[in-house]
Amino acid sequence: MDTFGDMLGNWESRSREASERVEYTLTMHKHDLVKIKAFAQAYGLDEATITQDLIRCAIKEAEQAMPYVRGTQVIRIEEGEEIYADAGKTPAYVEAEQKLSKLL
Repeated sequence: MDTFGDMLGNWESRSREASERVEYTLTMHKHDLVKIKAFAQAYGLDEATITQDLIRCAIKEAEQAMPYVRGTQVIRIEEGEEIYADAGKTPAYVEAEQKLSKLL
């Protein structure tokens, strides 16, 4: 058993996670705040952690739900099949995300 190694690894992980956090103020419906507070009480966690995790899950689901819209431009050929560029919102989203990541 590597008790100190485990502890130091845990500290390193928590330190990296903390350095990636930013504070952001948002407005929400009272009913949503009640639900966040209820989750926090039920799980014994702070409201910030609950909110952070809910937002992270919502973003992940939203990204997965973004529809592919077949464009007119062929970007490559895989196994004899033409692959078309996405003409939907995904390319604009990815581009904005990359630009913003460099700024923040």
